[in-house]
Amino acid sequence: MFKVHWRQLCFCFFVVTVVGLPLAQSRAGAEAVRLCFTRWEPYAYDNGDGHGPTGLAIDIARRAFELSGREVTFVQMPHSRCHIGIRLGLYDGILFESLKEKPVEKLVTSRFALINRVLVAVVRDSYPHTRYRGLDTFEGANWLRIVGDDYPEKIINDPDMYPVDVGENAHGLLMLRRNYVDVVFRDLASLHFGADAVKGATGLKTLLPAVDVEPFYMRLEERLAPVMQAYDDATAKMLSDGSIDRLFYKHLGFSQIAFNHYFSGTDTPVLPQDRLMP
Repeated sequence: MFKVHWRQLCFCFFVVTVVGLPLAQSRAGAEAVRLCFTRWEPYAYDNGDGHGPTGLAIDIARRAFELSGREVTFVQMPHSRCHIGIRLGLYDGILFESLKEKPVEKLVTSRFALINRVLVAVVRDSYPHTRYRGLDTFEGANWLRIVGDDYPEKIINDPDMYPVDVGENAHGLLMLRRNYVDVVFRDLASLHFGADAVKGATGLKTLLPAVDVEPFYMRLEERLAPVMQAYDDATAKMLSDGSIDRLFYKHLGFSQIAFNHYFSGTDTPVLPQDRLMP
């Protein structure tokens, strides 16, 4: 019968324990980053059709983490529940968030904005102005304010505009067409590429340049600061090698620079006609 001396057993146990420890730590250190996000087409959304989360912000983050040697998972939730999930240890961070948000959790913020909310004004074709020239453009107008949505302070506090409060499921553009309101403020990309994107002749027009542009950043738990640093380095590489632009082309049909020129009103890129509001 094969016999093993007790000293040999102890030595083997010591080797397995000590040698195996770094491997376990390495695997733990490479666990997927768990990100929560709020549905926002075309940047991040999950239709529940089995294809999983997709969108411009999803693809940028996934590629940046891949370059930094990390896997990442995404869960779609209402924004407030994302923060609750972080506190409960369900998620490691939020895919994108305005810096106006002051979370109670200790989070680190990405160096680069992941996306921008480009707020534009949509009016009827009969509206007397064809461009946005400051809030005087909407003097005396009724504007649609969706309860729970975030609007720039300059719009909320303007004394010469009159808010019409509606629920979150209101069909704003339909209300605009039917003369219930005079102006609707919408994110430009969502206006053209969201689930309720404007298609065909609508009797509406978009006033450019944008009324407001607000950057949204990724945030991770403070303990993951080194992970965020690696993510930032990967994002910088993607900006320099054209990867970001290629993802913009994939989801929006034009580059990031062209998009910026478009909403700033300084230059209009050539876009497919079905992606422009008439």
